Amino acid sequence: MNYGDLKDLDKHLLYKRIVEWNENKLVLDDGTVVTLEESESDCCAGAWGKFSNVELDAIITNVEVGEKINIPDDDTIVNQVRVTLFHNQNPIALAEMTADAGNGGYYYSIGSFVVNGIHFPIIDA
Repeated sequence: MNYGDLKDLDKHLLYKRIVEWNENKLVLDDGTVVTLEESESDCCAGAWGKFSNVELDAIITNVEVGEKINIPDDDTIVNQVRVTLFHNQNPIALAEMTADAGNGGYYYSIGSFVVNGIHFPIIDA
């Protein structure tokens, strides 16, 4: 797995335009492809996410990775995070990702913001 440092995520996204999207990926004007993927997991744990509220042709001027939020669950550990892409102060895309620790919370998963094959971990459980 090719991992990047989250502090370098801006270098891959800033000042590019979103020209195509669906809930599984963003495509930027220079051909950069952005996805949300499970980078690692054990047994029955998992990580997943989707994009929403995307504005096409807006230039990305800021990337904000939110705080990890724990979602109460009787059986396992479930965490969520939101990544917001901005044009100036206006949100132009949301990426929401969830990770769980599997049956009984005994396992683990890592979810990443993936930019041209480089995994930037944003959530774990």
